[in-house]
Amino acid sequence: MGEIKVSTMDDTGADNGAQPGSAACVNEGMDRLAVAFERSARRWEMIIYPVMIIFTLFAAYGFFQIYSVTRDLRAVAAQIEPQMGVHLTRLTLSLQNLTDNIAQMSTNIHRMQKNVAKMNNNMAMMSKQMTHLKSMDEQMLAMNHSMFMMAKNTNRMQWDMAKMNNNIGKPMNFMNSFMPW
Repeated sequence: MGEIKVSTMDDTGADNGAQPGSAACVNEGMDRLAVAFERSARRWEMIIYPVMIIFTLFAAYGFFQIYSVTRDLRAVAAQIEPQMGVHLTRLTLSLQNLTDNIAQMSTNIHRMQKNVAKMNNNMAMMSKQMTHLKSMDEQMLAMNHSMFMMAKNTNRMQWDMAKMNNNIGKPMNFMNSFMPW
């Protein structure tokens, strides 16, 4: 078998006839790599540097816009309400009064809780006393029945008296005609 001859060309297009693996071939490959890298770097420099300059300009313009907006808002706020400091002071005093009132309400609610606890205890005592009402209710029912019986018996006595008056009244009428008084 024969040896393969590789033809290498320089930048001018001339064949220098270097053998593969020789030092001249390696140097020539490195030179071509360096030239290709430089061309690529030049292309990127043509893109990156202008982009960086444009980005820097946009950042500076953005900072200027933010500064302008805050300055304009301060001017607008001063024109709309020139006495804003006085009003904020009044607002602070009102909030302090509100805080004091809420503290007073909290104290009053605490007192109310104590009173409700006392009421709860009183209700518990009343509940215990209500158990005695059942026997009292039974006694009142018995008293009611006794009163009914007394009224019934009184009614009978009245009826008996009326009968007796009828029975005795006629003969006594007859006797009254003989008596002088």
